[in-house]
Amino acid sequence: MTSTSQPCAFAPSERDPVARIGEWLFVPDSRNAAGDVRPGYLSRTGERVSLPHTSCLLADFLRKIHRLESDLAMRISPPLFSVEP
Repeated sequence: MTSTSQPCAFAPSERDPVARIGEWLFVPDSRNAAGDVRPGYLSRTGERVSLPHTSCLLADFLRKIHRLESDLAMRISPPLFSVEP
């Protein structure tokens, strides 16, 4: 089923990956070669919840959380080498 609602604007290189959210699996919007958009959804044990209006928001939220986690990991990780004289 394809959607006629306005999809997220994303470049192929910025395609959001499938992500785990607790017990749920988030599958973001996808676009075929013809430009048709299939809305993202949440999936769990055979259940599927379509997110035609909120998939972009959830993808953006997950992107920001991932960026925060990466920034924090960089700040708390030990340096690769010591710069002491």
